Amino acid sequence: MEDTQLISAIKQRDQTAMLQLYERYADYVYSIAYRVLGDQESAEECLQDTFWRLWQRIDQFDATRGAFATWLARLARNIAIDRLRQMRRRPKLSEALLSDDAQPTMTFLEDWADRERAENLRALIENLPAEQAQVIALSFYGGMSQAEIADYLNIPLGTVKTRMRSALQKLRTAWESSDQK
Repeated sequence: MEDTQLISAIKQRDQTAMLQLYERYADYVYSIAYRVLGDQESAEECLQDTFWRLWQRIDQFDATRGAFATWLARLARNIAIDRLRQMRRRPKLSEALLSDDAQPTMTFLEDWADRERAENLRALIENLPAEQAQVIALSFYGGMSQAEIADYLNIPLGTVKTRMRSALQKLRTAWESSDQK
């Protein structure tokens, strides 16, 4: 079967057509993912994610805009790049950082050449209200986006944005006044 026939069948939710398309392109998608991610396990997960997304969004493919293989390659590459960004952005968070009642720990600040400024920043963050310090820690030190923080804390995204904005304003004001001294 031609790709166009398989795509038409997949749009009708034909799982056999999906399997045939998978068998035809799995190695191709895997090689793209492996080149981006550089590791077998992540590339295999990306392969699965790519075909899952293809199944969900097959209607987004437009044959008038290019070949299916090109569209699939772009889909795989984008998923791999997103996974790579997520892996780089998300260092392992300590349990203390993630607990609701714990104050965030900023041990990486100790590596700064200017320890006095690092201690000043640590003190300023610790003086924030707990809910503001928590969103700052999860965002800047935990690598989470505001949407991820909202999901993690089970609060509205608008609340996260408000807390973040308030915290940053307070930190800026406090930092500028501490630099004046």
